[in-house]
Amino acid sequence: MKQIFMLTISSIFLLNTAFAQTCSSSEELLTVPGKQVDAAHWEWPQEKAHWLDALGTAVHKSAANAILTKIETLEKQSRSNYNLTGCVLKTAFSGKTPTTIAGKYPLASYDLNMGCYEYICVKNKMMVNGEYQNVFRAYVNRYTGIESAFSFPDEAYYYETPKKYNGQFISLYNFIKMDDSKNINNGKGFYQDIPENSVKEGSRSVYMTRHWYFTKPGMLLFVPVTRKEYLEALLVYYERERLLIADKIKDIEVESAGMMKNPQKYPQLYENGKRNLIVRKAKYPDWQQKIDIKKAIVQKVLKENTAEWLAKPAVVKPKTETFSWKNNYGPGQNDNVSIDTYNADSKEDAQKTGSFTFSGFWDNKSGAVLYKYNPDYFKGSEKNPTKPYMIELTYRYVKTTLGKSLVENFTQNFNFDAVRNMLE
Repeated sequence: MKQIFMLTISSIFLLNTAFAQTCSSSEELLTVPGKQVDAAHWEWPQEKAHWLDALGTAVHKSAANAILTKIETLEKQSRSNYNLTGCVLKTAFSGKTPTTIAGKYPLASYDLNMGCYEYICVKNKMMVNGEYQNVFRAYVNRYTGIESAFSFPDEAYYYETPKKYNGQFISLYNFIKMDDSKNINNGKGFYQDIPENSVKEGSRSVYMTRHWYFTKPGMLLFVPVTRKEYLEALLVYYERERLLIADKIKDIEVESAGMMKNPQKYPQLYENGKRNLIVRKAKYPDWQQKIDIKKAIVQKVLKENTAEWLAKPAVVKPKTETFSWKNNYGPGQNDNVSIDTYNADSKEDAQKTGSFTFSGFWDNKSGAVLYKYNPDYFKGSEKNPTKPYMIELTYRYVKTTLGKSLVENFTQNFNFDAVRNMLE
Protein backbone atom coordinates (compact mmCIF):
# COMPACT_ATOMS: atom_id res chain seq x y z
CA MET A 1 0.00 0.00 0.00
CA LYS A 2 2.87 2.39 0.89
CA GLN A 3 4.52 1.68 -2.46
CA ILE A 4 1.29 2.37 -4.39
CA PHE A 5 0.81 5.62 -2.44
CA MET A 6 4.35 6.75 -3.29
CA LEU A 7 3.82 5.94 -6.98
CA THR A 8 0.59 7.92 -6.98
CA ILE A 9 2.35 10.95 -5.47
CA SER A 10 5.12 10.50 -8.04
CA SER A 11 2.59 10.49 -10.88
CA ILE A 12 1.00 13.70 -9.62
CA PHE A 13 4.44 15.31 -9.27
CA LEU A 14 5.33 14.40 -12.86
CA LEU A 15 2.13 15.99 -14.10
CA ASN A 16 2.67 19.14 -12.12
CA THR A 17 6.24 19.58 -13.37
CA ALA A 18 4.82 20.12 -16.84
CA PHE A 19 3.40 23.43 -15.70
CA ALA A 20 6.90 24.84 -15.21
CA GLN A 21 7.74 24.60 -18.92
CA THR A 22 7.32 27.74 -21.00
CA CYS A 23 5.83 27.73 -24.48
CA SER A 24 4.52 29.99 -27.21
CA SER A 25 1.96 27.65 -28.80
CA SER A 26 0.31 24.28 -28.23
CA GLU A 27 1.77 22.95 -31.48
CA GLU A 28 5.31 23.06 -30.16
CA LEU A 29 4.24 20.81 -27.25
CA LEU A 30 3.47 17.88 -29.56
CA THR A 31 7.04 16.63 -29.17
CA VAL A 32 7.21 16.93 -25.37
CA PRO A 33 7.49 13.41 -23.84
CA GLY A 34 4.15 12.00 -22.77
CA LYS A 35 3.23 10.33 -19.50
CA GLN A 36 0.71 7.76 -18.31
CA VAL A 37 -1.35 7.46 -15.16
CA ASP A 38 -2.73 3.93 -15.15
CA ALA A 39 -5.73 2.77 -13.15
CA ALA A 40 -3.57 1.49 -10.29
CA HIS A 41 -2.09 4.95 -9.79
CA TRP A 42 -5.16 7.11 -10.26
CA GLU A 43 -4.62 10.52 -8.61
CA TRP A 44 -7.72 10.36 -6.42
CA PRO A 45 -7.70 7.12 -4.37
CA GLN A 46 -11.04 7.85 -2.71
CA GLU A 47 -12.72 8.05 -6.10
CA LYS A 48 -10.96 4.93 -7.34
CA ALA A 49 -12.15 2.98 -4.29
CA HIS A 50 -15.75 3.31 -5.50
CA TRP A 51 -15.31 2.77 -9.24
CA LEU A 52 -16.88 -0.68 -9.22
CA ASP A 53 -19.34 -0.32 -6.33
CA ALA A 54 -22.34 -0.78 -8.63
CA LEU A 55 -21.30 -4.40 -9.24
CA GLY A 56 -22.26 -5.25 -5.66
CA THR A 57 -20.14 -7.98 -4.14
CA ALA A 58 -16.40 -7.99 -3.53
CA VAL A 59 -16.13 -11.10 -5.72
CA HIS A 60 -17.73 -9.31 -8.67
CA LYS A 61 -15.60 -6.20 -8.19
CA SER A 62 -12.40 -8.23 -7.99
CA ALA A 63 -13.25 -10.22 -11.12
CA ALA A 64 -14.10 -7.08 -13.09
CA ASN A 65 -10.94 -5.31 -11.94
CA ALA A 66 -8.85 -8.27 -13.10
CA ILE A 67 -10.37 -8.30 -16.60
CA LEU A 68 -10.09 -4.54 -17.05
CA THR A 69 -6.49 -4.59 -15.84
CA LYS A 70 -5.67 -7.27 -18.43
CA ILE A 71 -7.12 -5.09 -21.18
CA GLU A 72 -5.23 -2.07 -19.84
CA THR A 73 -2.01 -4.09 -19.89
CA LEU A 74 -2.62 -5.14 -23.48
CA GLU A 75 -3.05 -1.49 -24.46
CA LYS A 76 0.25 -0.60 -22.75
CA GLN A 77 1.98 -3.43 -24.58
CA SER A 78 0.63 -2.16 -27.91
CA ARG A 79 2.72 0.98 -27.31
CA SER A 80 5.95 -0.82 -26.42
CA ASN A 81 7.64 0.61 -29.51
CA TYR A 82 5.58 3.78 -29.65
CA ASN A 83 7.00 7.15 -28.65
CA LEU A 84 4.24 8.81 -26.63
CA THR A 85 4.43 12.59 -26.85
CA GLY A 86 2.20 15.59 -26.41
CA CYS A 87 -0.21 14.22 -23.82
CA VAL A 88 -0.93 12.39 -20.59
CA LEU A 89 -2.88 9.12 -20.79
CA LYS A 90 -5.15 8.48 -17.80
CA THR A 91 -7.11 5.28 -17.22
CA ALA A 92 -10.18 4.80 -15.02
CA PHE A 93 -12.58 1.89 -14.48
CA SER A 94 -16.32 1.88 -13.84
CA GLY A 95 -19.04 -0.67 -13.15
CA LYS A 96 -22.76 -0.72 -13.83
CA THR A 97 -25.57 -2.20 -11.79
CA PRO A 98 -26.06 -5.82 -12.95
CA THR A 99 -28.93 -6.05 -15.40
CA THR A 100 -30.27 -8.48 -17.97
CA ILE A 101 -29.79 -8.89 -21.69
CA ALA A 102 -33.12 -9.12 -23.52
CA GLY A 103 -34.78 -9.28 -20.12
CA LYS A 104 -33.56 -12.80 -19.45
CA TYR A 105 -29.81 -13.21 -19.10
CA PRO A 106 -28.13 -11.66 -16.03
CA LEU A 107 -24.87 -9.88 -16.80
CA ALA A 108 -22.66 -7.48 -14.88
CA SER A 109 -21.06 -4.93 -17.19
CA TYR A 110 -17.98 -2.85 -16.52
CA ASP A 111 -15.86 -0.43 -18.56
CA LEU A 112 -12.37 0.97 -19.05
CA ASN A 113 -11.79 4.57 -20.14
CA MET A 114 -8.33 5.84 -21.16
CA GLY A 115 -8.44 9.51 -22.09
CA CYS A 116 -5.65 11.37 -23.86
CA TYR A 117 -5.22 14.73 -22.10
CA GLU A 118 -3.14 16.88 -24.41
CA TYR A 119 -0.54 19.43 -23.44
CA ILE A 120 -1.75 22.96 -24.14
CA CYS A 121 -0.07 26.33 -23.95
CA VAL A 122 -1.87 28.81 -21.69
CA LYS A 123 -0.30 32.20 -21.08
CA ASN A 124 3.07 30.82 -22.17
CA LYS A 125 2.86 27.97 -19.65
CA MET A 126 2.48 24.32 -20.53
CA MET A 127 -0.59 22.76 -18.93
CA VAL A 128 -2.51 19.52 -19.23
CA ASN A 129 -5.94 19.94 -20.80
CA GLY A 130 -8.75 19.02 -18.40
CA GLU A 131 -10.71 17.33 -21.23
CA TYR A 132 -9.84 14.73 -23.83
CA GLN A 133 -10.77 14.21 -27.48
CA ASN A 134 -8.91 10.98 -28.19
CA VAL A 135 -10.00 8.11 -25.96
CA PHE A 136 -9.69 4.33 -25.81
CA ARG A 137 -12.57 2.47 -24.19
CA ALA A 138 -13.40 -1.14 -23.39
CA TYR A 139 -16.92 -2.36 -22.62
CA VAL A 140 -17.29 -5.77 -21.04
CA ASN A 141 -20.67 -7.51 -21.24
CA ARG A 142 -22.31 -4.75 -23.24
CA TYR A 143 -22.13 -3.28 -26.71
CA THR A 144 -22.61 0.33 -27.70
CA GLY A 145 -24.45 1.22 -30.87
CA ILE A 146 -26.59 -1.91 -30.69
CA GLU A 147 -30.12 -0.79 -30.01
CA SER A 148 -33.64 -2.12 -30.19
CA ALA A 149 -35.06 -2.10 -33.71
CA PHE A 150 -38.22 -0.38 -32.54
CA SER A 151 -39.10 2.25 -29.98
CA PHE A 152 -42.42 2.67 -28.22
CA PRO A 153 -43.99 5.74 -26.67
CA ASP A 154 -45.62 4.97 -23.33
CA GLU A 155 -43.31 1.98 -22.93
CA ALA A 156 -44.92 0.98 -19.60
CA TYR A 157 -47.61 -0.76 -21.66
CA TYR A 158 -44.98 -2.92 -23.35
CA TYR A 159 -43.45 -4.41 -20.23
CA GLU A 160 -43.85 -8.16 -19.96
CA THR A 161 -46.59 -7.39 -17.43
CA PRO A 162 -48.26 -4.14 -18.57
CA LYS A 163 -47.42 -1.13 -16.38
CA LYS A 164 -45.31 -3.30 -14.06
CA TYR A 165 -41.63 -2.86 -14.78
CA ASN A 166 -39.50 -5.92 -14.05
CA GLY A 167 -36.64 -5.42 -16.49
CA GLN A 168 -38.42 -7.36 -19.22
CA PHE A 169 -40.43 -6.32 -22.25
CA ILE A 170 -42.52 -7.97 -24.94
CA SER A 171 -40.39 -9.70 -27.57
CA LEU A 172 -40.89 -7.02 -30.25
CA TYR A 173 -39.08 -4.58 -27.97
CA ASN A 174 -35.99 -6.81 -27.88
CA PHE A 175 -35.53 -7.25 -31.63
CA ILE A 176 -32.44 -5.62 -33.11
CA LYS A 177 -31.63 -4.03 -36.46
CA MET A 178 -27.92 -4.41 -37.06
CA ASP A 179 -25.56 -2.96 -39.62
CA ASP A 180 -23.69 -5.95 -41.07
CA SER A 181 -20.59 -3.77 -41.53
CA LYS A 182 -20.10 -3.81 -37.75
CA ASN A 183 -18.63 -7.32 -38.07
CA ILE A 184 -20.47 -8.68 -35.06
CA ASN A 185 -20.70 -12.48 -34.98
CA ASN A 186 -17.34 -12.83 -36.77
CA GLY A 187 -15.00 -10.58 -34.75
CA LYS A 188 -12.81 -9.68 -37.72
CA GLY A 189 -11.70 -6.17 -38.53
CA PHE A 190 -13.31 -3.04 -37.18
CA TYR A 191 -16.28 -0.83 -37.88
CA GLN A 192 -15.70 2.92 -38.21
CA ASP A 193 -18.70 5.21 -37.90
CA ILE A 194 -17.31 8.11 -39.98
CA PRO A 195 -14.83 7.53 -42.83
CA GLU A 196 -11.59 9.36 -42.16
CA ASN A 197 -11.32 10.57 -45.76
CA SER A 198 -14.54 12.54 -45.28
CA VAL A 199 -13.02 14.65 -42.48
CA LYS A 200 -10.82 17.69 -43.01
CA GLU A 201 -7.21 17.36 -41.88
CA GLY A 202 -6.69 18.94 -38.45
CA SER A 203 -10.42 19.07 -37.66
CA ARG A 204 -11.26 18.81 -33.98
CA SER A 205 -15.00 19.18 -34.44
CA VAL A 206 -15.63 15.70 -35.88
CA TYR A 207 -15.14 12.62 -33.70
CA MET A 208 -14.48 9.33 -35.48
CA THR A 209 -14.74 6.02 -33.66
CA ARG A 210 -13.43 2.59 -34.52
CA HIS A 211 -15.30 -0.34 -32.96
CA TRP A 212 -14.07 -3.89 -32.45
CA TYR A 213 -16.69 -6.43 -31.29
CA PHE A 214 -15.71 -9.75 -29.74
CA THR A 215 -17.87 -12.80 -29.09
CA LYS A 216 -17.30 -16.30 -27.78
CA PRO A 217 -15.64 -18.49 -30.45
CA GLY A 218 -17.87 -20.95 -32.23
CA MET A 219 -21.14 -19.37 -31.09
CA LEU A 220 -23.37 -16.67 -32.54
CA LEU A 221 -24.28 -13.86 -30.17
CA PHE A 222 -27.13 -12.76 -32.44
CA VAL A 223 -29.45 -14.96 -34.46
CA PRO A 224 -32.06 -13.90 -37.02
CA VAL A 225 -35.65 -13.45 -35.92
CA THR A 226 -37.89 -15.72 -37.98
CA ARG A 227 -40.90 -14.43 -39.87
CA LYS A 228 -43.12 -16.42 -37.55
CA GLU A 229 -41.52 -14.89 -34.44
CA TYR A 230 -41.95 -11.39 -35.85
CA LEU A 231 -45.58 -11.89 -36.86
CA GLU A 232 -46.49 -13.46 -33.52
CA ALA A 233 -44.74 -10.55 -31.78
CA LEU A 234 -46.92 -8.13 -33.76
CA LEU A 235 -50.06 -9.83 -32.41
CA VAL A 236 -48.82 -9.26 -28.86
CA TYR A 237 -48.06 -5.63 -29.71
CA TYR A 238 -51.58 -5.05 -31.05
CA GLU A 239 -53.13 -6.15 -27.76
CA ARG A 240 -50.83 -3.82 -25.83
CA GLU A 241 -51.69 -0.99 -28.22
CA ARG A 242 -55.37 -1.72 -27.65
CA LEU A 243 -54.87 -1.47 -23.87
CA LEU A 244 -52.87 1.74 -24.20
CA ILE A 245 -55.37 3.56 -26.41
CA ALA A 246 -58.32 2.36 -24.35
CA ASP A 247 -56.72 3.90 -21.27
CA LYS A 248 -55.99 7.13 -23.14
CA ILE A 249 -59.60 7.38 -24.29
CA LYS A 250 -60.80 6.70 -20.76
CA ASP A 251 -58.56 9.47 -19.40
CA ILE A 252 -59.93 11.90 -21.99
CA GLU A 253 -63.51 11.00 -21.12
CA VAL A 254 -62.90 11.33 -17.37
CA GLU A 255 -61.19 14.70 -17.78
CA SER A 256 -63.86 16.02 -20.10
CA ALA A 257 -66.66 14.79 -17.82
CA GLY A 258 -65.08 16.68 -14.95
CA MET A 259 -65.19 19.88 -16.99
CA MET A 260 -68.84 19.33 -17.96
CA LYS A 261 -70.26 18.68 -14.47
CA ASN A 262 -72.12 21.97 -14.02
CA PRO A 263 -73.16 23.59 -17.34
CA GLN A 264 -75.45 26.09 -15.63
CA LYS A 265 -72.83 27.43 -13.24
CA TYR A 266 -69.83 27.11 -15.56
CA PRO A 267 -71.14 27.28 -19.14
CA GLN A 268 -67.77 28.12 -20.70
CA LEU A 269 -66.03 25.28 -18.89
CA TYR A 270 -68.82 23.00 -20.08
CA GLU A 271 -68.22 24.05 -23.70
CA ASN A 272 -64.48 23.60 -23.24
CA GLY A 273 -65.11 20.08 -21.95
CA LYS A 274 -67.22 19.21 -24.98
CA ARG A 275 -64.50 20.49 -27.29
CA ASN A 276 -61.77 18.74 -25.32
CA LEU A 277 -63.61 15.41 -25.73
CA ILE A 278 -63.96 15.82 -29.50
CA VAL A 279 -60.52 17.22 -30.24
CA ARG A 280 -58.47 14.81 -28.17
CA LYS A 281 -60.38 11.71 -29.29
CA ALA A 282 -59.82 12.83 -32.89
CA LYS A 283 -56.23 11.64 -32.53
CA TYR A 284 -57.52 8.06 -32.38
CA PRO A 285 -60.01 7.74 -35.27
CA ASP A 286 -61.61 4.28 -35.56
CA TRP A 287 -58.80 2.88 -33.41
CA GLN A 288 -60.53 -0.35 -32.42
CA GLN A 289 -61.44 -1.18 -36.01
CA LYS A 290 -57.91 -0.40 -37.21
CA ILE A 291 -56.34 -2.73 -34.67
CA ASP A 292 -58.78 -5.50 -35.61
CA ILE A 293 -57.93 -5.09 -39.31
CA LYS A 294 -54.16 -5.27 -38.92
CA LYS A 295 -54.50 -8.16 -36.48
CA ALA A 296 -56.57 -10.08 -39.04
CA ILE A 297 -53.92 -9.41 -41.72
CA VAL A 298 -51.17 -10.98 -39.60
CA GLN A 299 -53.33 -13.93 -38.55
CA LYS A 300 -54.08 -14.62 -42.23
CA VAL A 301 -50.37 -14.58 -43.15
CA LEU A 302 -49.56 -16.98 -40.30
CA LYS A 303 -52.33 -19.34 -41.35
CA GLU A 304 -51.78 -19.39 -45.10
CA ASN A 305 -47.98 -19.79 -45.31
CA THR A 306 -45.87 -22.91 -44.89
CA ALA A 307 -43.64 -23.66 -41.93
CA GLU A 308 -40.63 -23.38 -44.26
CA TRP A 309 -41.65 -19.87 -45.35
CA LEU A 310 -42.32 -18.78 -41.76
CA ALA A 311 -38.92 -20.07 -40.64
CA LYS A 312 -37.02 -17.67 -42.91
CA PRO A 313 -35.42 -14.54 -41.42
CA ALA A 314 -37.68 -11.54 -40.97
CA VAL A 315 -36.49 -8.70 -43.23
CA VAL A 316 -38.11 -5.36 -42.47
CA LYS A 317 -37.93 -1.69 -43.41
CA PRO A 318 -34.35 -0.56 -42.68
CA LYS A 319 -35.08 2.93 -41.35
CA THR A 320 -37.76 4.15 -39.01
CA GLU A 321 -39.85 7.06 -40.24
CA THR A 322 -42.50 9.23 -38.62
CA PHE A 323 -45.54 9.94 -40.74
CA SER A 324 -47.77 12.90 -39.90
CA TRP A 325 -51.09 14.08 -41.26
CA LYS A 326 -54.18 16.04 -40.27
CA ASN A 327 -57.44 14.48 -39.15
CA ASN A 328 -60.52 16.68 -39.43
CA TYR A 329 -63.06 16.64 -36.61
CA GLY A 330 -65.24 19.54 -37.76
CA PRO A 331 -66.20 21.65 -40.77
CA GLY A 332 -63.91 24.57 -39.96
CA GLN A 333 -60.56 25.15 -41.68
CA ASN A 334 -58.73 24.72 -38.39
CA ASP A 335 -60.89 21.89 -37.08
CA ASN A 336 -58.17 19.26 -37.29
CA VAL A 337 -55.49 17.57 -35.20
CA SER A 338 -52.04 16.37 -36.21
CA ILE A 339 -51.47 12.62 -35.96
CA ASP A 340 -47.95 11.20 -35.76
CA THR A 341 -47.39 7.51 -36.48
CA TYR A 342 -44.16 5.58 -35.91
CA ASN A 343 -43.02 2.18 -37.16
CA ALA A 344 -45.07 2.05 -40.35
CA ASP A 345 -43.80 1.05 -43.79
CA SER A 346 -45.55 3.88 -45.62
CA LYS A 347 -47.79 6.88 -45.02
CA GLU A 348 -50.63 4.92 -46.61
CA ASP A 349 -50.21 2.14 -44.02
CA ALA A 350 -49.92 4.70 -41.23
CA GLN A 351 -53.18 6.40 -42.21
CA LYS A 352 -54.95 3.16 -42.95
CA THR A 353 -54.32 1.18 -39.77
CA GLY A 354 -51.41 2.80 -37.90
CA SER A 355 -48.18 1.53 -36.37
CA PHE A 356 -46.84 -1.90 -37.32
CA THR A 357 -49.33 -2.45 -40.12
CA PHE A 358 -47.97 -5.53 -41.88
CA SER A 359 -47.74 -5.13 -45.65
CA GLY A 360 -45.07 -7.71 -46.44
CA PHE A 361 -41.41 -8.39 -45.77
CA TRP A 362 -38.64 -6.35 -47.39
CA ASP A 363 -36.49 -9.16 -48.85
CA ASN A 364 -36.31 -7.57 -52.30
CA LYS A 365 -36.32 -3.94 -51.16
CA SER A 366 -32.92 -3.58 -49.45
CA GLY A 367 -34.47 -4.39 -46.10
CA ALA A 368 -32.79 -5.07 -42.77
CA VAL A 369 -32.69 -8.49 -41.12
CA LEU A 370 -34.09 -8.51 -37.59
CA TYR A 371 -31.92 -10.16 -34.95
CA LYS A 372 -32.26 -11.21 -31.34
CA TYR A 373 -29.78 -12.35 -28.72
CA ASN A 374 -29.06 -16.07 -28.99
CA PRO A 375 -30.45 -17.65 -25.78
CA ASP A 376 -27.92 -20.50 -25.90
CA TYR A 377 -25.02 -18.03 -25.90
CA PHE A 378 -25.63 -16.89 -22.32
CA LYS A 379 -26.07 -20.25 -20.61
CA GLY A 380 -24.43 -20.13 -17.21
CA SER A 381 -24.54 -16.36 -16.82
CA GLU A 382 -26.87 -16.70 -13.84
CA LYS A 383 -24.06 -18.45 -11.95
CA ASN A 384 -21.30 -16.06 -12.93
CA PRO A 385 -22.67 -12.74 -14.27
CA THR A 386 -19.24 -11.04 -14.15
CA LYS A 387 -17.63 -13.52 -16.54
CA PRO A 388 -16.97 -11.87 -19.93
CA TYR A 389 -19.54 -12.91 -22.51
CA MET A 390 -18.95 -10.10 -24.99
CA ILE A 391 -16.40 -7.30 -25.23
CA GLU A 392 -16.32 -4.17 -27.31
CA LEU A 393 -13.22 -2.01 -27.79
CA THR A 394 -13.49 1.48 -29.22
CA TYR A 395 -11.01 4.16 -30.13
CA ARG A 396 -12.46 7.61 -30.62
CA TYR A 397 -10.15 10.12 -32.24
CA VAL A 398 -9.91 13.40 -34.09
CA LYS A 399 -8.00 13.89 -37.33
CA THR A 400 -4.89 15.45 -35.84
CA THR A 401 -1.31 14.24 -35.86
CA LEU A 402 -1.63 12.85 -32.33
CA GLY A 403 -5.10 11.37 -32.84
CA LYS A 404 -4.18 9.53 -36.04
CA SER A 405 -0.88 8.33 -34.57
CA LEU A 406 -2.56 6.83 -31.49
CA VAL A 407 -5.39 5.09 -33.33
CA GLU A 408 -3.18 3.67 -36.08
CA ASN A 409 -0.67 2.32 -33.57
CA PHE A 410 -3.53 0.68 -31.65
CA THR A 411 -5.06 -0.79 -34.80
CA GLN A 412 -1.77 -2.25 -35.97
CA ASN A 413 -0.21 -3.40 -32.70
CA PHE A 414 -2.94 -4.26 -30.19
CA ASN A 415 -3.24 -7.98 -29.40
CA PHE A 416 -6.87 -8.54 -30.36
CA ASP A 417 -6.53 -12.32 -30.10
CA ALA A 418 -5.77 -11.96 -26.39
CA VAL A 419 -9.15 -10.27 -25.94
CA ARG A 420 -10.89 -13.05 -27.88
CA ASN A 421 -9.24 -15.55 -25.56
CA MET A 422 -10.87 -13.88 -22.56
CA LEU A 423 -14.24 -15.07 -23.88
CA GLU A 424 -13.39 -18.74 -24.21
